[in-house]
Amino acid sequence: MRLGVSVLALTVFALSTEARPGFSKVQADEQGNSVTFDTSLGLFKRGNPKVKEVALSIDDGPHILFAPKILEVLRQNKAHATFFVVGKKVLEHPEIVREMLADGNEVGNHSMTHPRLNTLPLEDVRREISDCEEVVFKATGVRMKYLRPPGERYTDDVLKLAKEMHYISVAANIGVSDYIVVGDQTWTRGNPGYRDHVEAIPRDVFKQLKNGAIIDLHDMPTTADALDLVIKGIRSRGYRIVTVSQLLRHLRRG
Repeated sequence: MRLGVSVLALTVFALSTEARPGFSKVQADEQGNSVTFDTSLGLFKRGNPKVKEVALSIDDGPHILFAPKILEVLRQNKAHATFFVVGKKVLEHPEIVREMLADGNEVGNHSMTHPRLNTLPLEDVRREISDCEEVVFKATGVRMKYLRPPGERYTDDVLKLAKEMHYISVAANIGVSDYIVVGDQTWTRGNPGYRDHVEAIPRDVFKQLKNGAIIDLHDMPTTADALDLVIKGIRSRGYRIVTVSQLLRHLRRG
């Protein structure tokens, strides 16, 4: 087998996580795991480039005004996403996180208070991750297995700490300008520029589509209003929409 030592390293990482409930084994793809999964850092970069599927991820929730519509759009389209949630927001609306899971979606760790982890001492990083973990566990009884550092700002030391805490860190390689400041009057739904902003989201996603991509959207009004078009457009182009776990399981297909 061409992968040699790299497969062994990834196997060791996968086995080291088995003690964590719900943690899936991970295998490298035939192209070499450096393309898709950095075993030394526990960083999942991309799914199998031979398989026509993409993972849909949604950050920064749960937001009471927008998450319910996002969940309804997912239900209507029989689609699932991986939600990276912020602990302080989970404290406000734990029922939404329970609904995410009840619908068959995944929930990942997006820190307790949404700081840039690359700016913090490692003990503070550990606290941000563990506090969010405990809040979600208390609300749902589920232990999360994926982490997305806010803003995807991290250092190697941050990723190694997350790996030590039995997390797989998840990157994104399709990003769009769906993030807005909630309450900013420039982007209220009644503003003419708001509709242009929403319509740009699916166009930007479609331009970047590629096998194994991880799409990064946010729990925002723009995403809630654009998501139906995003899902339908991805599928019309022949791609299957999956969760991060499914993308990981399919690394060796094709």
